[in-house]
Amino acid sequence: MSGYTIPQWILFFFLYAFFGWIWEVGLNLVQKHRFVNRGFLTGPILPIYGFGAVSILLFTIQVRWSIGLIFLCGMAGATVLEYFTGWLLERLFRMRYWDYSNLPLNLNGYICLLASLCWGVFSVLLVRVVHPPLAGLIQRLGEKTTAVLAAVLVCAGIVDLVFALVEAISVRQLLEKLESSRARVTRLQRLLEASAVFAAEDYRKRYEAQRGKLAQSWNAAQDALRATRERRTVLLGELKEKIELALQDSPLPELRHGLTEIEQELRALGERTDRLYRRAFGQLRRNPTAHSRRYEETLRELRALFFEDHKK
Repeated sequence: MSGYTIPQWILFFFLYAFFGWIWEVGLNLVQKHRFVNRGFLTGPILPIYGFGAVSILLFTIQVRWSIGLIFLCGMAGATVLEYFTGWLLERLFRMRYWDYSNLPLNLNGYICLLASLCWGVFSVLLVRVVHPPLAGLIQRLGEKTTAVLAAVLVCAGIVDLVFALVEAISVRQLLEKLESSRARVTRLQRLLEASAVFAAEDYRKRYEAQRGKLAQSWNAAQDALRATRERRTVLLGELKEKIELALQDSPLPELRHGLTEIEQELRALGERTDRLYRRAFGQLRRNPTAHSRRYEETLRELRALFFEDHKK
């Protein structure tokens, strides 16, 4: 195994990343009877499986003669990789693309004993059963063919990664903007409730009652997003009118600050563009189980906007 060239390692990575994608998509088909293009990227690969397979092969180079050591070394290498990847993704994008927090013997939700044991079993199957014939096929391709294929796949992967990073950054930006909006509207509701001119609970019920149900497509999401913006604008306008009426009787500084908050929220509505929502839609559709500890409630509302019809 240590005699592989760099282009061959690249082909191994993409091959196992593709197998991982097939596994995840197939599992989703069996469980939910619906095709979902899973993963961080838009292409048919899941990099965590590619990196996992390569790390297992590298960690087991010196112990491939022992099934027990293959199990232990492969499990250790893949587990370390999984923890680091999960930690890094959450730090960068405030999102958890997988979470083992509900499973026993987990470490910060990034890894758990069950997943590590699965990596160990996978390591044995990979090293002893799956990899030898696939490696033989790739080694027979020839150096030039291997190099060309590796170069094409790397270029395609880089382009896909760039688009996926833009999407992931858009999700984080949108969550931050929506969280700020939630906080701003909550402050307004409390202000008006304290001023006895508008009930926050009434505002919430009216807004929730008007939300439409959506199909799992961007066109449908656009229609509902447009309607949501219009309703939000109308409700903010009503809030503004009530604050202005209240100011005639009680010129409190808090009420004047409320008008400023409403103007800020109206501007923020325009800053949350369709492009930002579209990018977030693509990333969340491919990662239906992803969540955010920091923006969990906001993310839940965003999912409801995009995928409410498909919640079971």
